[in-house]
Amino acid sequence: MTHLTPRSAASPQPSPRLLACTALGLALLAACDDPAESHAPDAATSPDAPPVPDAPPPSTLALPGAAFYPESLSASGDGTLFVGSLATGQVVAYDPGATTSRVVVGADSGVTGVAGVLVHGGELFVCSVDTTFQRASEVRSFALDGAPHGTFPLAAQQFCNDMAFDLAGNLYVTDSFSGTVLRKTATGTALAPWLSDATLAPGQAGAFGLDGVVAVAGALYLTKLDTGDIFRVAVQADGSAGAVTRIAVSPALTAPDGLRALDDHTLLVVENTGTLARLAVTGATATATALATDLDQPTGVVVVGDAAWVSQGQLGRLFAQPPQPPHLPFTVARVAL
Repeated sequence: MTHLTPRSAASPQPSPRLLACTALGLALLAACDDPAESHAPDAATSPDAPPVPDAPPPSTLALPGAAFYPESLSASGDGTLFVGSLATGQVVAYDPGATTSRVVVGADSGVTGVAGVLVHGGELFVCSVDTTFQRASEVRSFALDGAPHGTFPLAAQQFCNDMAFDLAGNLYVTDSFSGTVLRKTATGTALAPWLSDATLAPGQAGAFGLDGVVAVAGALYLTKLDTGDIFRVAVQADGSAGAVTRIAVSPALTAPDGLRALDDHTLLVVENTGTLARLAVTGATATATALATDLDQPTGVVVVGDAAWVSQGQLGRLFAQPPQPPHLPFTVARVAL
């Protein structure tokens, strides 16, 4: 999640957050090129033609409407993709092999904006956010068909950005504004602060700090959008937070956002400037290898089979001043691993 900033209902003057996020949005707008498009050749249709092999998977999936602005995505065990919209509050799904989406969470859900999206244990979890900052963020859970399940509020000045479950079923949530990671235990009914560390707070007023999160054996990894950092947080035997270690990444990352794990020492991260990178982590260092560099302001990533799907959020255009028109259609892109 990037570029959002709370706006005061009582004053027409832009807030420090808006100014900071506008500057970041313009920087991303200048840094990102149009994504390349690819098209599969037409299949032979002659009755004498040899059997046509199964069609290759599409390189992109088009999202509905002219204002979707996808922020995050996840996948169920059968490969169904779930993609959330920051601007409309929808979550849509692509069944395996489908190129047309279906609505799972719609306008009647009460969700006005979706940041993090995560499928776990047959449930769909979303960071429900208000881009006008008139109400607090929530973690909302749904059945995979969209039936509402639970609501877990954050504090008034917190921003729910991304989520991860560990193997014990504990849910972790990043708050972008305070350098705090929240947790709901597997048997708990509410979110509570798990870790608060000044190192994880935004570097300056109005910036977004903590963003992506993923759980591996014995640790969490976190991205910090404003500084480009990756952190590892040890999870101690009693479940409490341990040491916070900054991972020195080479080459350095710029605006890292969505984060997923291939294994306990290999991560995938998207940079808002257009890159999907694989991070090979060894101790307190990591080597970044670019897998794609022509993505359109990517914000989230999920692994399905032998490929990664990336949400191309275009949030730099949404929050530029004045707003810039998006490249339509909004898409998620497939990158082979």
